[in-house]
Amino acid sequence: MTWILTASGADYHLTGTAILGPEARPILIDDIAHHLAIINRFTGATSRPYSVAEHSLLCCDIAQRAGAPAFVQLAALMHDAHEAYVSDASSPAKTAINGYSMAGGGVPAWTVFENEHMKAVREHFNLRTAFAGYGGFIRELDLQALATERRDLTAYESERCAGWPILGEGGPTPIRPLEWAHLNTTYREHTTWQEWREDFKNRFHRLQADVKASTAARFAC
Repeated sequence: MTWILTASGADYHLTGTAILGPEARPILIDDIAHHLAIINRFTGATSRPYSVAEHSLLCCDIAQRAGAPAFVQLAALMHDAHEAYVSDASSPAKTAINGYSMAGGGVPAWTVFENEHMKAVREHFNLRTAFAGYGGFIRELDLQALATERRDLTAYESERCAGWPILGEGGPTPIRPLEWAHLNTTYREHTTWQEWREDFKNRFHRLQADVKASTAARFAC
């Protein structure tokens, strides 16, 4: 069995000959929002349930506060959308999987697998250009979100825990947590996964409408 059943009841094929068919990979925003609102980050090692959907909304908020245009905010919101289909393996797990598959002279298996679905989702929503032009910016805000999540939601203590090289620790410019965002508030803790799902969908539709309006205005000039 090489496919998953999505929340809407569709078969999404991860690999196999079926992927050659036109309906092999139905990509729906309702499925994405639903899946991401239930999938937890940090393999669940947080002080409360913390979903990929909530993380994605935080990244979108960072982009908005930085003054990014709507299409970049949309890309920030959707940067992990493919995880609705491949799930959210932790960065250390991805590194380990790549290491195992490359040990015998193979390819970095997780990266190859994930990138295939990442590209499909981004192409479906016309976001590949945004990531091509603003990929570094989106990666930076993703790391700012990560640093904030570690501060507010994990048991990390600098005195007893190893540093995280992914955050540039030990280098000249480590990534700092956000001063304006706090993820351990009562409001966030009491927000249900259904509410995060709806927030994700509403943000997506609003930004998509903003992008379309901006594009129409540009061509009208």
